[in-house]
Amino acid sequence: MVSSITKVCEFHEGLRGGDYHYVVEGDRLIHISRYSISREEIGDLLCYHVDLSRLRGRLVLEFSSSRSGPFDRLWVYPAEDLPLEWDKRRRQELPVTAINGYKLDHLGLDEWRFLEEWDRYYRPMLRYIGSEVDRISATYLLKLHLDNDLRYPASFLIPYSKRSRLMSLNVLTREIHQVWVAVRILRVFTTNTLNLFFEQSSPFPLAVVNGYGMWYEFDLNLHTMFGGILWWRDEIPLRLREFYERVERVRRELGLERYPLRPDIVFTYARSAAEFLENQAVKLVIECKNLDYATQWSGSVEKQVLAYKMILQPDHIAVASLKRVPQGVKHKLNLIGVDVIDDVYPGGAGESKLVDYVRSVLR
Repeated sequence: MVSSITKVCEFHEGLRGGDYHYVVEGDRLIHISRYSISREEIGDLLCYHVDLSRLRGRLVLEFSSSRSGPFDRLWVYPAEDLPLEWDKRRRQELPVTAINGYKLDHLGLDEWRFLEEWDRYYRPMLRYIGSEVDRISATYLLKLHLDNDLRYPASFLIPYSKRSRLMSLNVLTREIHQVWVAVRILRVFTTNTLNLFFEQSSPFPLAVVNGYGMWYEFDLNLHTMFGGILWWRDEIPLRLREFYERVERVRRELGLERYPLRPDIVFTYARSAAEFLENQAVKLVIECKNLDYATQWSGSVEKQVLAYKMILQPDHIAVASLKRVPQGVKHKLNLIGVDVIDDVYPGGAGESKLVDYVRSVLR
C-alpha cells in the first residue's frame, strides 16, 4: 500500500530565501504546518510530515523568496502534487496581487488591526512614490510594494513566527516612510522627472538641492562609506580623522556600544563624496520615525538623535515622526536644538510643516 504521508520542507529565513506553502480553504490561506502530523529539522530546513489524504481536492499556494527578497509571483497547484518534483506539478503562476483575495489565517488580532495603518499611511505613501518617481533603485522588498498594491504587507506572508513578521514589517514600514519623506521633499524643489537611487552607502548623493548634497541613509562608517571609497586612498584626510576622533569622544560620553553613523536623510555642503572627505559640514539632518514614541523610540533620543547632533554638528536637525509626539517631549528636544515635526504622513498636518521647514532651512 502506497503511503499518503509526504514531506514538505521550508527554509525559515523570513523573506530571504525558501518557499512557504499554504492550503487554500475557501478564501482563507492556512499554512501547511496546521496539517502536519510531525516535524523534523534537517540542517537549515524545517520539514513537515503531511497526510495527503486530509488535503485531497484542495489547492496549495506557494510563496517564494530569494536571498535578495520576495518574488512578485505565486504558484498554485493541486495538493496531490506535493510529492512530485517541481517541474512535474500542475502549477499555475499568478501575480503576487492574487494574495489580496485571501485571508491569512495565521495573523493575530493586533496584526489585523495594523492593516488600518497600512491602508491609512503606507499604501498612500507607496502610491505617491510610484506616481512621482519615474525610475527607482531600492530594496527588493520595497520594489515589490511599489510595483504591486498589496492588501497585506509581504511581511505578513511569513507564516511560522509572529516575531519574524514584526521584524520584517518594521524594516519595510521604516523604509517606506523614509523614502516617502525624501520624495516629498524633493518635489518641493523640482518638477523634473525623478530617477532616484535609494542605496545605503551610495557613493553619490540622492540629489543636489539648492546647492546642497542630499543623501539617503548617509553611511559614515569608516570602511563602508561612499561605497568603500577609503579603501582606494593611501591615507585618511586630516579633517576626516578629526571627525572620527569626535565620533569616539561622543560614543564614550553617551555610553554607546555602537557608533551612530547612519542618519536617514542628510543635506551636506559637499555635493560629492570627494568633497565630503575634505569638508564634513552638514546643513540639515532629518531622522524619520514611523513608530509610536512612547513604546518604540523614546529611548533612542539620546542614543541616536542627540549623538547625530553632537557628531555631525549640523546647522539644523529635525525628527520627522509619523505618529504624534507628546508636547513635553517636543519642548525638551527643542531645548537641545532638535526640532520635532509630527503627523508626517500623506494628508497629515506635519506634511506641509515638514515641507515648509525644509524650504526655509535650505533657502
